[in-house]
Amino acid sequence: MEYRLIKISQLKEDQIKRLALLHHSAMHTLLSDLGLPFVWRYYQIAQVDPKVICFCAISSSGDVVGWVMGSPHPDRINAQLRSPISWFVLQMFRITLTRPIVLWQLISSVIFSSHHGDVKDGSIELTYIGVAKNQKRRGLGKTLLNAFIEESRARQYRSVLLSVERENLAAISLYEKAGFQVIATFSESRYRRHRMELTLV
Repeated sequence: MEYRLIKISQLKEDQIKRLALLHHSAMHTLLSDLGLPFVWRYYQIAQVDPKVICFCAISSSGDVVGWVMGSPHPDRINAQLRSPISWFVLQMFRITLTRPIVLWQLISSVIFSSHHGDVKDGSIELTYIGVAKNQKRRGLGKTLLNAFIEESRARQYRSVLLSVERENLAAISLYEKAGFQVIATFSESRYRRHRMELTLV
C-alpha cells in the first residue's frame, strides 16, 4: 500500500476523526478506555499545539494507516482534556454510569503516577505510535519512528524519551534498533513499564 506522511497540522477535520478512530481501535491505553470522544478531543488539541510533533501516514484512499506523536509537555495536552468543563463533566458522568471501572483506572493512574514519566528540559516525549492492523510488519512503524526522530533532531531536542509496557516485545525491539536504551523499569498502577531514551546530540 502506498502512503504519504503528513504533519497533524495539515489534517482536515475528518482525518482527525479517522486518526482518533485508529488510535481508539489500535491502542489499549487509558485514553482509549475513556472513549472515542476523549481520543478525538486529544488530537484536536494536539493539532493546534505548535510544540507537538505528529506525523500521520495517509493512504492513497485518504485513510489514516499509522501515526506517531510526541510533545515536550504531554501533561499539558492531558490537562486541556478537562476543557470546556461542561463537556468534561458530561463525559465523566457518562463513564461513571456505563464504565465505572474506567473511572477507577483514571483515579488509580493519578494516585500511582510515577516521576519516571517526567520529561526533562531539552527532551521530547514520544507518547504514541501505532499502525493499522493491515500495515503491521511492513516497515511503517520504523518509517514513522525515524520521521519523529529526525524532526526532533531538527528542532534541536537533546533526547527522545518514551515509556513502553515490558510485555510489548515488538515495540521494545523497534526502539532498541533505533538506538533507544532502557534507563529505568517501574510499575504504575496495573502497568509495568520500561523508560527508554534516545540521545540525539
